[in-house]
Amino acid sequence: MNNIHYIEKPKGIHTIQKKSFFNKTFLLFGVVITVVGLICIVGLQTNTDHFKPDSTFHFLNDSEDVIDFSYGLNFIYETQLSRVRTIEKWSSPIKIKYEGNPTKEDIAVLKRIIKEFNTINGLPEMKIVNKDENVLLVYTPKESLPTIQEKYNLSEIDKGICRRRSENGEIISAVLVIESDISQEYKNSVVLHEFFHLVGFYEHSFDKTSVINRDGEAVPKLSAVDTLSFKMLYHPEITIGMTYEEISTYYQNKDMNEILK
Repeated sequence: MNNIHYIEKPKGIHTIQKKSFFNKTFLLFGVVITVVGLICIVGLQTNTDHFKPDSTFHFLNDSEDVIDFSYGLNFIYETQLSRVRTIEKWSSPIKIKYEGNPTKEDIAVLKRIIKEFNTINGLPEMKIVNKDENVLLVYTPKESLPTIQEKYNLSEIDKGICRRRSENGEIISAVLVIESDISQEYKNSVVLHEFFHLVGFYEHSFDKTSVINRDGEAVPKLSAVDTLSFKMLYHPEITIGMTYEEISTYYQNKDMNEILK
């Protein structure tokens, strides 16, 4: 009669089956999490790939959304002439030296921006140098910003800053500071933002699509109006010292397609 205790065996088997079921469930759950994680990693890589030099991403924007020169004229007035009254821009090569703690992608993005800016007709050549620079680009962690601010006599730095120096309308030097420990994608936008200030667009714009918008929104590329204004400002016929009225007169009846080439 004691053999009745063998009834315990099915219960033991059932328990093993339960454990097996739970083990398989956890295993399946682990596989799902791993797959999702890999997808997320691939997604993050895809989001940053468009900033790499060998990608098809462009910082300039030649969209045909801009209807006429009035957009560019208004933007140039808003971001430069409302402050200095006559045209200011670079006329000598822009020699950039970087220092601090830039990442490999920071350098790749910097080279990409320089390469694309060098396609602007009339903009003096931009290049990276090791000495005799007229533009110093500093990448620094947030904790070091107060020291850098004092060293270069800068105003308060919020993610990035550009301070230019000009003489008789010619921009002759600049210091740019970039907070290095923000996310890479946001940092890329900050660098582009400060480079747009560097070439002569001093003030921020009410245009929310602009890379130098007043809201401080991160914009990954120049808007169509940004790009048009850039090309208009550096057109060879637009010279240092011209007034808003003079550049408006010049662009009357001009072919926009010729400017946007």
